[in-house]
Amino acid sequence: MFIAIVVVVLMASITALVMSLSGKIVKETTAQYRKEQAMLLAKSYTEFAILAIQGHNMQANGCLETITGIINSTVLNQANPDGANKGEGYKVTVRIQYIGLPADIACAVNTPSTSGDTSVLVDVNVRYKDPDAIDVGSAPWINFSRRTLQRL
Repeated sequence: MFIAIVVVVLMASITALVMSLSGKIVKETTAQYRKEQAMLLAKSYTEFAILAIQGHNMQANGCLETITGIINSTVLNQANPDGANKGEGYKVTVRIQYIGLPADIACAVNTPSTSGDTSVLVDVNVRYKDPDAIDVGSAPWINFSRRTLQRL
């Protein structure tokens, strides 16, 4: 009888340890997934910004300086306009700075260049919240930034 009680207590302790470890592993996997997703979004928005700049008529429309996007939900085919604030999506902000534009194009941020080449500096910031936080609404934002210098 005594041996049975010791075995049951020992098995309960091992079960509690396994459950604790598996919970930590799931949380770490979720955090890693969200970070990888943010990295991929930053790369995609960098490429999107460069394509948008190349297709933008700066002579007629001025400079393209900011692109914003909200990826609403991590659940496919489920629209949620406030999803990023609730830990279900991402907010993306792209800021574009020009280097070496011709003098006849006026941009808010344009650094003159002596070489005559035009380049852009694309800063992408992806923000998201930890969905596993106790109070997601007041949880701090997690930021991932990417800066790219691209010659046009």
